[in-house]
Amino acid sequence: MSETPNTNSLPRIEDFRTDATPEQIATAEARNTRAIAMQAYLYAFPAFLHMRQLTEFIQGRSYMAPDECPLGGWFLMRALSTPETSTVSPNVDTLYGASYLLLDKQGPVVLSVPPIPGRYYSVALLDAYFNDFAIVSPRTFGNDGGEFLITPPGWDGQPPAGIRAVLQASTPSVCLLQRIYTRNPGEVDALHPVQDAIRLTPLERWQQGQTGFPQVDLSEYHIQGMRTVRDPLQFFEYTNVYTGINPPAPGDSGLADLFRTVGVGPGSRLPDDPLARQAIAQGAADAQAIMNARLSAGPFRDGWRIPNPNSGLAGPFVLDRAVIQATQMGIFPLEEAIYFFGYRDAGGATLHGSHGYTITFGPGQLPPLREHGFWSLTMYNDVSLLVDNPINRYILRPDTPGFAAAADGSLTLYLQHDQPQGAPEGNWLPAPAGAFNVALRTYQPQEAIVQGAWFPPPIVRAN
Repeated sequence: MSETPNTNSLPRIEDFRTDATPEQIATAEARNTRAIAMQAYLYAFPAFLHMRQLTEFIQGRSYMAPDECPLGGWFLMRALSTPETSTVSPNVDTLYGASYLLLDKQGPVVLSVPPIPGRYYSVALLDAYFNDFAIVSPRTFGNDGGEFLITPPGWDGQPPAGIRAVLQASTPSVCLLQRIYTRNPGEVDALHPVQDAIRLTPLERWQQGQTGFPQVDLSEYHIQGMRTVRDPLQFFEYTNVYTGINPPAPGDSGLADLFRTVGVGPGSRLPDDPLARQAIAQGAADAQAIMNARLSAGPFRDGWRIPNPNSGLAGPFVLDRAVIQATQMGIFPLEEAIYFFGYRDAGGATLHGSHGYTITFGPGQLPPLREHGFWSLTMYNDVSLLVDNPINRYILRPDTPGFAAAADGSLTLYLQHDQPQGAPEGNWLPAPAGAFNVALRTYQPQEAIVQGAWFPPPIVRAN
């Protein structure tokens, strides 16, 4: 039976006073600023990551193709990820591509997708807060390809003939991520033309049969070193500008107005008062603390972090959105793909290469997927990078050479540093000597996975 907390030392409801001292007033106002800044940091965190990626994209494209407009072209990964890949938690299943658009400067843009029969592909469109506002994939539009018109917020023009669908962006700044499933390294070269055939073209030029983007003024994004920013006031200086250019959704306008009252909202200017600035910095520290707490607390089940149902979606759950983007930037909504990350064994202990572990799927209990879906298990080290190993194996999938089920139809996967004795070599995923984590990816999941009726089996530490 819980005890009623002692509230005798707290003010009573409506026990208001009008004789607070200047020091008490300053302290109370700082606390208010700190509380608001905490929520503002969580809200703006995905936008900061989006802006950081945009500035780095512009820098990279300007170097690689100095005569082209950086926006609207693609950065294409021509090979599958390896231990040299610096991206956190990369998959080893798809060829990647990324692009950015600034629709307030470039206007409507046509996304051309070729027919891609017989395999999974996707082009995800994400707004300035990394919310997926559209996905072109077998789930949404099949495998026949088409021309898709990406429009700025509020665009009310008429799409020309030949446009299969209008994809209206929720913010002017848009990130696009393409993925093409690769069955084995031997077919990578054959998929390069498919990557190249996914094109972006300004609507006006598309109508004229032309390609390429005209140059636009990008001076406000010529920012160096956003990845090294650690000053919370600098963080808010950037996000005040970027969220001003990319206003929050109408449903979040009340939050934005609240943030502006202390100088940390869309289009705001940070206050000059030192006490207010200190309170804002403290609020940012509070936000990071609660993010760390949420990351550490889970929820977990049988060693797996339970996927957040708000993944990839807009909405008022600011803490969820910040935590999701901190660990899985640009993640899909659950209907498109669900990632289960395993950090612990079924007993709650951190996964470590000094031990061996097994994951056993019962007969008929493999992930249920829709057409063109696939699943894989990827190994990462303690900083979520791929693990170098003697057999150059970074994932397990049903098409892994030597992959074998037992006679009763069950399937056991082995996670350990050394090759397990008496087990199929194709079922072994080499682990590092130290701490590690794994990711079970399910692309095109059926409703059983989306709704939580299916869940991965436990990660069991071997005796």
